[in-house]
Amino acid sequence: MENINLTLLNDALPKSRNRFCNFVNPGPIPEDLAYVPGFVEDLVNWTLYQSHSPNRTLAFAGALAMLAHLSGRTFSDASGTRTNLYVIALAPSGSGKESPRSMNNLLAKSLGISRSIIDNVASGEALEDELVKMPSLLLQSDEIAMLFGQMRGQGRISKALSGRLRTLFTSSGHDYTLRKKANSTGQTPIISNPHLTLFGTGVPEELLDDLTPQEIRNGLFGRCLFLSAQDENLRRSPFAFEEPPQNMLEAAKYLAKLEYGGKKPEPDLWIVEEDDDARELKKKSMAFFGKTRSALAETDLKNAHAIVARIDEKVSKLALLYAISFNPFSPKITVDAVEWAVRFAAYVVKWMLYEAQFHVAEGKFGKLMERTKAIISKRGGSIDRRDLIRTLRCDETTLKRLIKALLIAEEIEQPSLIGGKVFYTLSK
Repeated sequence: MENINLTLLNDALPKSRNRFCNFVNPGPIPEDLAYVPGFVEDLVNWTLYQSHSPNRTLAFAGALAMLAHLSGRTFSDASGTRTNLYVIALAPSGSGKESPRSMNNLLAKSLGISRSIIDNVASGEALEDELVKMPSLLLQSDEIAMLFGQMRGQGRISKALSGRLRTLFTSSGHDYTLRKKANSTGQTPIISNPHLTLFGTGVPEELLDDLTPQEIRNGLFGRCLFLSAQDENLRRSPFAFEEPPQNMLEAAKYLAKLEYGGKKPEPDLWIVEEDDDARELKKKSMAFFGKTRSALAETDLKNAHAIVARIDEKVSKLALLYAISFNPFSPKITVDAVEWAVRFAAYVVKWMLYEAQFHVAEGKFGKLMERTKAIISKRGGSIDRRDLIRTLRCDETTLKRLIKALLIAEEIEQPSLIGGKVFYTLSK
């Protein structure tokens, strides 16, 4: 328990009450965080073996989502936490985003539960209709930016889909009341413990560049686990098809039987206990995260506060999934499970804070300001005028407005002249 650093978010805390706060880039996900022993690691390796473009981060995201799906409506911790996750993996085109979805589909087919995975949903009503048929669903979206864009619309259908995704996430341990039309077949007017898991993939810019403050603050963004995958530039022909590893297949069959075997409207609930060290570590981490939220609440950083708000919930879900992956036949939440969950959740939240500061702003000009900051940051914190205007593809008038606004906001230092070139540098 001494090994964990409970100041994981200290470098992400604001140093002032100013809403323009530079959050730290946590970098690529560390290898030890993209690792959960047992079922998850077996599925990761199976996916990588069969992939044209093997990418561990993407494979890990898909495996975590698949375990969350298979363990749905069956397991809970003592606080009532369920295993449903909204996992979104972002990576450049051609990085291997298709393989994890394909292997999840293949595994579901071998288990006889293909109907529990869907790849598209047109509306909140359609999502309800699918859950009536199958109360535990895995929604795999290969164009997550399009799904968010669909919810960004102004019509009733758009708002209904966003609202239902938020409500279903928090209804996994409760009864969910259906709209009247979904109940027209004579079925019960509720779904007991609906379990929706989302696994979405996409290109970072396509999703992040269009995010709005409203999407951050309405809670959907904070419910998601975002993972950024680098293009590992591994291109090859996949190896000859290999059957699923025996240990993984046995675990998957067992989990699927718990949920789908009896076909009961209300499955038996398995309460996964924590050992004493795990309970103590979780208590300490929750206290620290509470202080983090309080610190953010005293600033004007409303987006950041919304992102950090659900970190406790992320820790509980992840620790539970770690325990199930390690031993699905007799899971127990250990200190190892909680330590990994705290570190993983903190990493994800720090990445979300870092990206949100560049991509989420009020109005078109605000977004252009954030994009300008992102460009300068990716150039090492300083850029010459010619490079900036060429990258932004804007005219001189717009550039002058941007520089003036960034200077007023103290986001950049006064321009400097070096070697006959004007340079703009981010404030320290």
